[in-house]
Amino acid sequence: MAFTRFLIFALAAATTESACTSPGKNQSIILDEAPQTIRPYVLPKYKGRASLLTKTEVVRFAITTNSSDGAFSMIQHNGKLTGYASARFHMHRNVHEHVYCARGRVELWAQKNTTDSIQEARVATPGDYGNLPIGSIHTFQLIDPDTQLTHIFHPAGFEHLFNIYSLGAFESSGVGSPYVPHVEDEAIFGPLTPESKAELASLDLYESEQFVPRRDLINGTAGNSSLHWHNGPNDLPTTYGEPYFVAKDHGKKFLNTENGYKIIQPLTNEATEKNFTIGTVIMSQKLNNESATTTTLPHHFALQMEDGQLILKVEGYESTAMLHGDVAFIPAGTRFSYHAAVPFTKFLYMNNGYNGLDHQLLENAVPWELPAYPPYAGFKA
Repeated sequence: MAFTRFLIFALAAATTESACTSPGKNQSIILDEAPQTIRPYVLPKYKGRASLLTKTEVVRFAITTNSSDGAFSMIQHNGKLTGYASARFHMHRNVHEHVYCARGRVELWAQKNTTDSIQEARVATPGDYGNLPIGSIHTFQLIDPDTQLTHIFHPAGFEHLFNIYSLGAFESSGVGSPYVPHVEDEAIFGPLTPESKAELASLDLYESEQFVPRRDLINGTAGNSSLHWHNGPNDLPTTYGEPYFVAKDHGKKFLNTENGYKIIQPLTNEATEKNFTIGTVIMSQKLNNESATTTTLPHHFALQMEDGQLILKVEGYESTAMLHGDVAFIPAGTRFSYHAAVPFTKFLYMNNGYNGLDHQLLENAVPWELPAYPPYAGFKA
């Protein structure tokens, strides 16, 4: 009898120990670098493996080919104002690039690679977005003392260029400075040799040497005079291949009233990106009589925090509070819940497919004019 009781206790202890140590059970979701294999993770602001693009500018690898299984990648590009573009005018033949101003100001240029196209230029401030399809010619320049431009590459892979064309690693595990505060402002480009052109082409960067950035911007915009910027509605194109820009809160908006309020602002559609969506969600604070939103998505999903505080709980991991600049990646088929801990919580979302989080929220949403939800609870769409 005593031996039987001992065996029962021993088995119970072993079961408890196994449950506590088995992978994926209530472990921390927070990492200091994007992982080498696909798994859910949260990368805090200014964390992640980082490289020096110039003496001052820093590129952080938030989502990589390995961490997303090749679906898409994201780098966070920080620096001060400069007197030169951060890249030569160039295009990609295999990757669709998206850029989003998260801090400061960035000057953006883009043009479709046809003889009759117009070079578009914009001064982007936080919340402004640029869509750069395969084959479109583009570049960018940081123009504020504290600037961050988030680049998203679909599919993943282009981020490898910054492993080769860099001035070395940047330490991001210490005090966490966004960039190196040098005062030098020197151009980083020398003449291109046939060898360097071939190497860049192997990394999917094709320089367009004949292009010169236009500098005739008025009120932050230059190009087609019929296109609005911060002065009117920014409609999405209806065909693929045309680069375009969307000013913060000037695109179409929709209100979902399930589990509090959510304002969805799509920045792409099925005509402008191939099996990939990007946009923003603004959320009201969860009230005591409301539940967190729980979902499982069929595609890989990621978000970058823009405002407020988001509580994220991924199945098998500890709950975490996300703040401005934090990044989360959640693989397809992973159950998770989320809610806003404070009013007006906002994030930039990425879905590797058309049936992602935005699709779920838009199914029960109504057109909405402004980026503010109703000031009282109980409104139903």
